[in-house]
Amino acid sequence: MKKVYPRLLLAGLLALAVMMLAACGEEEEELALHDENYEEISLVNKEQPTVLFHFTGVG
Repeated sequence: MKKVYPRLLLAGLLALAVMMLAACGEEEEELALHDENYEEISLVNKEQPTVLFHFTGVG
């Protein structure tokens, strides 16, 4: 039983490292949102800063 825990820990760390390395190779997607008129608003490469507000429903 004592040999199982270090192997599980090692397997978990290895899996985490593989997932992190796999995520590094992905291309960056453009980050965009839609406004109240359903027009797309790009959030990258802007000359002016963008302030976002997120409202949640109140029960």
